[in-house]
Amino acid sequence: MDKIIETITHSGQVELGNVMLNCMVTKSGKRLVTASSVFKAVGRSRRGNIRVDNYPAFIGAKNLIQFISDDLREKLVPIDYKAKNGKTSEAYDASIIPEVADLYVEAHDKGALTAPQEKVYIRSLIIIRSLAKVGMTALIDEATGYQYDRESHELLRLLKAYVSEDLLKYMPHFPKQYYQEIYRLYGISESFDPRNTKHPQWIGKFTNKYVYGVFPDEVMEEIKKRNPTTVSPRGLVYRGHKNFQFLTENIGIPQLDQHLAKLIGVMQLSENKDDFDKKFNKVFAKELERKNIQKDIKNGLIPLDL
Repeated sequence: MDKIIETITHSGQVELGNVMLNCMVTKSGKRLVTASSVFKAVGRSRRGNIRVDNYPAFIGAKNLIQFISDDLREKLVPIDYKAKNGKTSEAYDASIIPEVADLYVEAHDKGALTAPQEKVYIRSLIIIRSLAKVGMTALIDEATGYQYDRESHELLRLLKAYVSEDLLKYMPHFPKQYYQEIYRLYGISESFDPRNTKHPQWIGKFTNKYVYGVFPDEVMEEIKKRNPTTVSPRGLVYRGHKNFQFLTENIGIPQLDQHLAKLIGVMQLSENKDDFDKKFNKVFAKELERKNIQKDIKNGLIPLDL
């Protein structure tokens, strides 16, 4: 019987105990971490104690075998996946990391660890504390962007969650305060008229960057397809509808509202556009880092088969 080779649909990096781990989600829904990431997580090298055959070095020392449960033993079998470069590489079920950490803690409590293994015990405590409030699966789903697509591995499900099949009835959705703050940050408060619903075209670029820029790329690409640009007789480029009109009322719009509330708070605390840029990058660092990592992985700048 041919060995199954998993196909990767989502990929990213997750920070666990101050260590960055390469992680991914497969077409079949498995959450994986690369083999090298497991070693990094527990602070082990691929060389070390004399180990038992058919067990990986991070857990195969003779004094640790007695602590391996049947469930963990099954997860010690590497999972093959096809990397971006076409090569087949090995990874492990992501839940192996907290289970390995638990094993080292148990072995320590029973006085079974060697002196070099005590360092792994310290790392294991860090891992367990890091995962105390959020599980490994949740961390990987967030790091890879898979939380937007949990119901299915198909892009269609993601789009249905965010993009409305029926165009929302037009109504102003961005609060006037949003525009008022933009005018203030750019030092043109005197130009703001709360009765005027039309704003300079450059504000659209501001909105695309600071509002829609944190939405999943696939969602915004689909919205742009449904809301293409048009050139007016005077040569002005515009879109026929507002982007938010294509967002779903149950997921897309609430996400937008939540982001706007947070964004306006940052704007109010900023003195000018430069100050706002700094505060925006700090407050939304997590979202921006996730998107940058996903772009780098997509462009092959971060290999997953290390």
